[in-house]
Amino acid sequence: MPAPAPVAVAVAAGDALTAATPGATLGVAVLDRHTGQNSTGAAGAAPMYAASLTKIMVALDVMAMRRDGAPVLRADLDLIRRALGPSDDESMNALWVRFDGYGAVERVVSRLDLTETRPPDDPSQWGEAVTSARDVVALYEHLLTELPAADRDLLLGALAAAPPVATDGFDQAYGLLAGAPERPAVSKQGWMCCQDGRITLHSAGLPHGADRYVVALLSSVPSAVGYDGARSLLTATADAVRAPLT
Repeated sequence: MPAPAPVAVAVAAGDALTAATPGATLGVAVLDRHTGQNSTGAAGAAPMYAASLTKIMVALDVMAMRRDGAPVLRADLDLIRRALGPSDDESMNALWVRFDGYGAVERVVSRLDLTETRPPDDPSQWGEAVTSARDVVALYEHLLTELPAADRDLLLGALAAAPPVATDGFDQAYGLLAGAPERPAVSKQGWMCCQDGRITLHSAGLPHGADRYVVALLSSVPSAVGYDGARSLLTATADAVRAPLT
């Protein structure tokens, strides 16, 4: 019997950690872009608040609008860089208003045929858009495969420049961005509290800074766990998932 694919081993390792935190929902999805193998964990299709992962959707839509001839200014590109890297919410607020963020989510869903993603119930609350780990993998695959090189490099460069501490003072050096591996990850982090008494914490991107593997780790944990506990869970999951992907 052939050995299981690395992506399947990675997802199984991630799923095994869910039981360590009672009440946690941990969505894991991994894509091997070299082989086309795509593995989704037990909660990989579970809808969760997107938090700052919504910023990727809006950035993709703005770049598509620019390619279609919309007046996207250099200042708008700077807003995208700040929204993606230091995860600046004020920059995202400006993009959300200027470029019809609610409609942007709808357009990205339609363009990529996403299955769990939808805009927020309250159009003013972009962090409450809903997505899943497997849909986030599809976002990255679109970014890596369908975008022109200049657009792709702009977005990946912004993500790669993410500082350890976000604009709002939040420590975003967790999950795929934890530690200092030989090949640093490129990841978008997301965090939000405390809708429905839960903490939302995500880490999704390229675990080795290369474009072979795409990993999405989405979590929702009881607020009593606290951000430190949520970070520990996601970092342990990232370590477990990354290990087979060498």
